[in-house]
Order: sequence, then structure tokens, then C-alpha cells
Amino acid sequence: MGYADVGLFFVFVFFIAAFIRVGVHFHILNQATVDRPPLFLQIAISLALITALYWTVRIRHGSRVWTLLGWSRPDRSYLVTALISGIGLAMVVDFIARATTPTNHLIRIWDLLLLDVVVGPLVEESFFRGCLLPVVARTTGSVVATMVTAIVFATLHPVRTFVQWACFASTGVAYGWIRVKSGSTVPSALMHAAYNATLYVYQIL
Repeated sequence: MGYADVGLFFVFVFFIAAFIRVGVHFHILNQATVDRPPLFLQIAISLALITALYWTVRIRHGSRVWTLLGWSRPDRSYLVTALISGIGLAMVVDFIARATTPTNHLIRIWDLLLLDVVVGPLVEESFFRGCLLPVVARTTGSVVATMVTAIVFATLHPVRTFVQWACFASTGVAYGWIRVKSGSTVPSALMHAAYNATLYVYQIL
């Protein structure tokens, strides 16, 4: 894969965004729904994104889509490392969040199960660590690519403070590190899912 694949994927993203704007313009969707999308809309957008990524790779490189995106079986030790690291990262971030943010948004259980543990890690890790990181690494090397990918990952998330952005960037570095070390996207997705699930547990304690 190369930068053309990344560019084509963002063309798809542009059309998805344009489709949403058209929906708002013709009152199929209202602005409040777009600003605070319900679960079904978040899932629909996530599925549209993973479908766009799939067909981007499929059209340009043939049927080995998931292999090209790094979805291969890693060594078991990386899975254990991913699980423990995801939990540990969440504990640190939760501590920072409680120290710097006066209020906490409670994640609902279905949001957690469908978005934060399944769909979110699948979509985000497929693109950021499965596609973007290897492409950038061929130009800059894996260390710089991990940092660049983490910065893009954090910047594309809606954050209100620099601390929140730094937390996203730090977790992005961790996901990228284990992707590079393991050679697989599976551990980064597992770490991502464990991180999100642990944050939820801390919110309900």
C-alpha cells in the first residue's frame, strides 16, 4: 500500500461527510443529531468507514485486504502484553482525567460494547496502524511513523483540552509500538479495546 491508498480513503471519507451534510440540508438529519450522534448513527458511520477502507484496498490490491491491513495472527506474548498494557494505560489516563477534568462523561454499556470494544478498535486500528503507519514507515522509519500516526490519531478525535489530546497521542504511540513490534494489527486493536473497557469500569466504580 502507499500514499495513494490513504488519499483515496480520505476521498471516501469526504463523500461520507458530504452525504451527512446533504442529509442535514434536506432535513433528513438535524444538526443536533450530527453534533451528538446516537448509537445507530455512530455505528453506521463506522461501518461506512471500514467499508470504504476495505474497498480502497480491494480495488487497488486485490482480495488480500485483511492481510495487507495487518490482521494476522501474532505471537501470544504480544496479546498478553496488549491486554495488560491497555489496562495499565487506562488506569494512568483515568488518574490524569480525574485530576484535570471536573466532570466525567459516563459511557453507556451498549456504546461500550458495540463502539468502544468492537467497532471502534476495528475501524481505527485498521486505518491508523494497519494502513497509515506502514505507509509512513516506508518513508520515515517505524519510530517517526509511530509518532506521526499517533499525532494524526489524536488530532482527528474531538478533544476539548491539550491534556485530552496528549492522552490520545500517548495511547496512539502505544498502539503503534505494539503494531510495529508484533507485525500485526491484532495486538493494537486488543490494547485499544482493553483500554476503552477499563476506562468504562473506572467510570462506574
